[in-house]
Amino acid sequence: MKKISNLQLFILVVNFLLGSAILFPLGIKAKQDSYLVMVFALPLGIILAMIYIKINSIDPQKNLIEINKEIFGRYLGWLVGMIYSSFFLYISIRNIRDFAGQLNHFLVTQASLKSLTLLAIILIIYCIYYNIEMIARVTTFTLVIGLLLLTPSTIYLLFFSADLTTLQPVLAKGLTPIWKEIYPGILAFPLAELIIFPMVFSKVNNYKNIKRYFIRAISLSFLILTINTVTIVSVLGITLAENVSYPLVRSGQIVSGNLLKLDFFIALSTTLILFEKIKLLMYGAVKGFSILFNLSYKRLSIILPIIAGYLSIIIAPGRVQHLEFGLGPSLWINIGIGIYLPIISLLVYYLKRLFVKNKKSDDG
Repeated sequence: MKKISNLQLFILVVNFLLGSAILFPLGIKAKQDSYLVMVFALPLGIILAMIYIKINSIDPQKNLIEINKEIFGRYLGWLVGMIYSSFFLYISIRNIRDFAGQLNHFLVTQASLKSLTLLAIILIIYCIYYNIEMIARVTTFTLVIGLLLLTPSTIYLLFFSADLTTLQPVLAKGLTPIWKEIYPGILAFPLAELIIFPMVFSKVNNYKNIKRYFIRAISLSFLILTINTVTIVSVLGITLAENVSYPLVRSGQIVSGNLLKLDFFIALSTTLILFEKIKLLMYGAVKGFSILFNLSYKRLSIILPIIAGYLSIIIAPGRVQHLEFGLGPSLWINIGIGIYLPIISLLVYYLKRLFVKNKKSDDG
């Protein structure tokens, strides 16, 4: 069975965390301290990473769905696996909607949302059909292209269009606004979505180095997202950054002319990165449901993306409603499944171990 390398895992994590998050100034409600939100959230991200790795260490050869059967037993474990698999599908549906909407808004304005969704589904099926190895290889290529397009644009904006005084005064209202943005905000999106990676860890060929690569990837991603927030806020200003759609692309539009098409390069790079995130989420959903219902992975890799594509179209009547749900109830769904449920799983596992140990001591 083919496996992926630690470097490919690193790239998958970086790409996944950037995903749709790079389009926005995360923590913007903290105003001029918004860039500090990511700085203070990083230790929590590392703790969460350790929880996911600890869950996987229960049986490194199995994925999250299989491990939950060991923790909770056959029937309750199946139900927990169903929750995780449905969550992966749900997040992929939301991201497909974002992907098609972004394509339609910036790159292929004449096409309909339905036709762009169909295109996305065809490409998703092609990649996930060949399992995680194909996803890792394509993501490696795509992330490199995306960052090669995005980095020069960001550097240009920071040096020629940014007003860093918009980031002052620092901590004018203390840490309270920052914490309010971290919980549930950053913890829910993008951190809680990292629960997809215990579905991938068993596919890495060098398990011993997973923790190092996983944490380094999270750290690099948070650095990029911090720079991203600084760029958006310093170019657009707080009010505009908080209220416009696609603020990163809007930053590029401010300086775009006949020669400088920064908005095009930014839109293209972020669209590529987002698409790879969708494929990883869809892989998790397909893998999970194939285990739970004992169905063919390859057959489900064709059927499930089609269902997801249809649901992405009907999930909300418009972008406003889509974002309102995503920034409201959806955050708590992420928190519940991506953070609380894994913690509960670990507690149950250690309580069971303690019970078995005490029972053996009594019998002895």
